[in-house]
Amino acid sequence: MTITAAIALLAVMAPDVQRPRALTEGPTEVPAPADAPAPAVAEPATTEPTANTEEPATTEPTAVAEEAAPPAEEAAPPIDAPKRTGETFVVSAGNAQDKAPYYTAQDLDALRKRHGLAPAPAPETRKVRWHCLIGDPLCGFNVEVQAMGAFAARLRQGDVREKSAHKWSSGRAQYDVWFNIPVLVETRGKTRYTRMTLGPKAGAIFSDTGDTWGNIGLVGRYWLGRGRFAPAIEFSSAMAFKLARRSTKDLGGAEPKYEMQRGPVGVTGDIGLSIGGFAALVVGGQYDSPLAREDVPESFRTQAAGMFFVGLRGNILWGAPAAAAVLTHGMTQRYGREAR
Repeated sequence: MTITAAIALLAVMAPDVQRPRALTEGPTEVPAPADAPAPAVAEPATTEPTANTEEPATTEPTAVAEEAAPPAEEAAPPIDAPKRTGETFVVSAGNAQDKAPYYTAQDLDALRKRHGLAPAPAPETRKVRWHCLIGDPLCGFNVEVQAMGAFAARLRQGDVREKSAHKWSSGRAQYDVWFNIPVLVETRGKTRYTRMTLGPKAGAIFSDTGDTWGNIGLVGRYWLGRGRFAPAIEFSSAMAFKLARRSTKDLGGAEPKYEMQRGPVGVTGDIGLSIGGFAALVVGGQYDSPLAREDVPESFRTQAAGMFFVGLRGNILWGAPAAAAVLTHGMTQRYGREAR
């Protein structure tokens, strides 16, 4: 094998090598196989580079961009402002505020009315008096001392088997301590109001002939407003137990003498309409269960009794309810059953 044949074989077996293309545009030269006769190589013609290849043209793109740009839109004619119909809100320099929310109170009220909302609550400027010792819708838990003076129509009293049973009218004085615990509240803006209170109470009841009862129960108040003199509904119920009495002559006693007398538990209840926690007009009743079992000695037996009453009840700090209760108390003790 000759050297020329060996070189040709190696050229055929060798992979094709991609050569860089010429910078000038033109057909790509494909290498001829080794065994083919070599073509005549002509000297490349020397051509001078054109101006476009050396320096890019800057004037033509600008002209094209100017031609491609759309014409400027003409200014739209002014549109008249919509007419105000109903509750249209317009904020102008005349009524806009200097700081947020940039609306006046009238604008906000109109907005609430449009969406069916309640009017904006006014800021609460009222302060509670007496440090909640008198009931007020602005108070939460509080303690009150209540006094009541009432006219009482008593049921038939005494042993109905004898002529000593009588029916008469008298007075009733009652003093109670209330512990009011809020069980229903509502918030209005940033102010919290008490709608309903419910809590325990305890006190003493005095009537004619020296009859004295204790009572322990529950008391509630439901406010119908938010002001200082807002009306309220008061209701109470309690167990009443007799503590003492004065045995008068017409009820079988030898002489009017104040003595202790225990009796079974009875019940008492009332309902009233008050004005701002100061005073209330009260209507109620009381029932005393009898102690008349055969195994109880005659001297300790008691008959069923009770009364209906109408009176004035209120906080003692107000003065008038306390004066009415003290006056009723004194009259029942001075002009009781023993004077008949």
